[in-house]
Parts: sequence; structure tokens; C-alpha cells
Amino acid sequence: MNKKLLIIIGIVVVAGVFIFVNLKMNASNATKVKTEAVKARDIVEVVSASGRIQPQTKVDITSEINGEIIGLMVKEGDEVKTGDLLVVLDTVQLQTDVDQAHYAVSEINARLEGSRTTLEQNEEEYQRQEKLYGSNLTSDKAFKDAKYAYLNSKASYEATLAQSQQYQSRYEKQLDYLSKTKIRAPMDGVVTYLDCEVGEIAAAQTSYTQGKTLMTISNLAVFEVEVEVDETEIAKVKLNQDAEIEVDALPDTTFAGRVVEIGNTAILSGSGTTDQSTDFRVKVVFSDPHADIRPGMSATVDITTNRRKDVMTIPFASVVMRSFDVDSLEQAREGKDEMDEEESNPSEVHAAENGDEDTESDEDENKREEIKGVFVIRDGKAEFVQIETGIADQKFIEVESGLTTADTVISGPYRILRTIKEGEEVEVTNDKKGNN
Repeated sequence: MNKKLLIIIGIVVVAGVFIFVNLKMNASNATKVKTEAVKARDIVEVVSASGRIQPQTKVDITSEINGEIIGLMVKEGDEVKTGDLLVVLDTVQLQTDVDQAHYAVSEINARLEGSRTTLEQNEEEYQRQEKLYGSNLTSDKAFKDAKYAYLNSKASYEATLAQSQQYQSRYEKQLDYLSKTKIRAPMDGVVTYLDCEVGEIAAAQTSYTQGKTLMTISNLAVFEVEVEVDETEIAKVKLNQDAEIEVDALPDTTFAGRVVEIGNTAILSGSGTTDQSTDFRVKVVFSDPHADIRPGMSATVDITTNRRKDVMTIPFASVVMRSFDVDSLEQAREGKDEMDEEESNPSEVHAAENGDEDTESDEDENKREEIKGVFVIRDGKAEFVQIETGIADQKFIEVESGLTTADTVISGPYRILRTIKEGEEVEVTNDKKGNN
């Protein structure tokens, strides 16, 4: 009984080993890949960028003179109208300067009046002597003395007049300084920023100094988002393009907007480092106001730069670049396998992004060409197909030529797409959900 049992167990073990070995010998060595069919879809191309919300119109209030703040008429959040008094600066010294300038003007004007009277007298005497001299009724010396006295008084009057004008300008300048001790609102709006207190010295903004921003008045009726778009995408952005705005502080809410300004000057950051970037400033205005939006909030903008309806598409990740000897590739597909394997076998070409370190001669380099394409499955093997692409969204890219809706492209895994070669056997391992 035990002997029969042992024989049966032995037969089962041998059969199991035989089946295992047979399955292993018949197992496919094909590369496992995922695929997706070429499908017609609508493509919406967007350029995304992040930035901060700001009022479309705002004014930074600074002082044009140095002075102590003795009056602050507003607080942050107050609404103001054009001309409303905001800040009052100390006027004692400036009023003294105005008074002195006024006295100087009065004095010089009195001197000017005296100089004018003298000029008129000397002019009359000169004209009288000129008539007498023409009738030989006065001496040459008397005529010349009258002439020189007239010219001298004329020059003195003109000098005094110029000095009077100079003093008048100085007086008006002091009056202007005095008027600037009262800072008024230049526009209607809301005080969205306040950084000054009574007793503080307001530093003047001049041609050489920045000065201090005392407050900011903003028009909260219209907001915009200022973002920086990478130089590789700025050419896609145009004025009045539609945009969607997502505000970090208001999740699950999207606001409509449009492009209203595109910067012409590049913004360089991280110069000289590995993080160096070149961007361009773009402003997107909100189409409709919203009560919960505040200046300074973070936001992300998706600018719609192009649309395509019902076009052939493939997964963006399935597009690869390959360095091919084009002539040899065509010859290999026509069955001309007698050429040297290193030069003609298209399975030896590599992806440009692989970082393949195989060395090639200068002659081989001249023969090769970077080609954009995809791998399709034909007769159980991967075949590289050159394609022309159009616009893309976050997942799919438009195929303008090279494929039909009857084709199926290899869409992953990414590691396989980087290394797969022309003619390589493949096995499709799509999940149960199938293609998208």
C-alpha cells in the first residue's frame, strides 16, 4: 500500500516538474508594454503660471518732502475719494521759509520799481540830448553822457527784473513745498496698506532716493493676477485670450479672466546658477468681481492658448525621440539585412534622452538624425513611426501626420519607452479598464 502511494507521489512530482519546465521553456521573452489606441478627441492647450492677486489700479502714497507726521486722517480699510486729506506734515519750518521768500520778493520788487523809474528818466534825457545833438545845440560830451547813463540804467533794470523773477520762482517753490505738507488722495479707492504713524518722520521721495511708501490706495472694483510665464511658452500667449483663475484661499472655485498685458522685457532670476530662468510678466484680469478676493492672495492661472476639435490624439508620454540612420532603417524594413549590423540594424539605434554612452564615428554621426515619433505594434513587434504633432494638453497631444485611428501606440511604462528598440517583440499588458 505504501509502495503504491510512493509511486503515485513520484508520478505527480515528475509530472509537476515536467509541466513547470515546459511552461518555462514556452514562456515569452517579449517586452511587456501598455498600449493605447489613436483616438479623436478635443484638445485644449493651456499655459499655466502662478502669481499673486493685485488691484488693477493702485497708487503708492509717498511724501515729496521730509517732515514729521502730525496728522493721520485714515486707517487701513477706509474708503477715500479723490482729494480727501490723508496725511498732514509739520509746517513750522516750511511756513518760515515761505515768509522769508515772500519778504525777498517784496524787497526786490521795490528795487525793481526804483530801477524802472531811473530807466525812464535816463531814457527821456537821452532822447532829448539826441535831438539837440542832431541840431548842433549840445556838446558831444553831454550827448554821450546821456547815452551811457541810459544804457547803464537799462542794464541795471534788466538785471533787477531777472533777480525779481528768480525770487518769485523761489517763493512759488516754497509755497509748493508748503502745500505738500497736506497729502491728499489722488483717486477713489480703499486704503489697502498703511505703514506710518503720527510722530514719524516721512522721508521724501526724490530723483535719487526711493522714499517710504506711507500707504497704498487701491481700486478694488477690478482685480488682476500678475504671473511670470516661461520664455518657452510666452510666444503662445496673446492679448485677450481666455483664462481660468484658481485662488488658493478659495478652493473648488474657478474664476474667468482674460489676458490684458504681456511684458516685453525678460525677467532673469538665479543668474549664474543651475536654477537660472527667464520669464515674462503677464497680467490676467478677473472678468467678474468677487467679494472674497483680497490683494496679495496666491492664484494659479490657466491661459487657453489654442483649441482643436475632434483631432487624432495619443498620450503625450508615448512620444519619443530617436537617433536614426534613416537610409539604413528603410533598407532594413525592406529586408536588406546583408549590411553591417552596427550600421544598418535599426534595433541598435538609441533614444536621445537615454544618455547612451556608445561612441560613434564622425561618419555615423553625420548619417544619424533626431526623429520624433512613436512605437506602434505590428505583428507582435514594436515599430517606430515618425509623426508630426500639433498642440497638447496635460495628457494628450495632437497627431497631424504619421498615424491613423486604426493604429495602437505603446504608451508605457516610461522606462520601457526610453529603451525599447525597433523590431523588439512586445506583449500587451493593459489592465481590465482598457484604453482611455
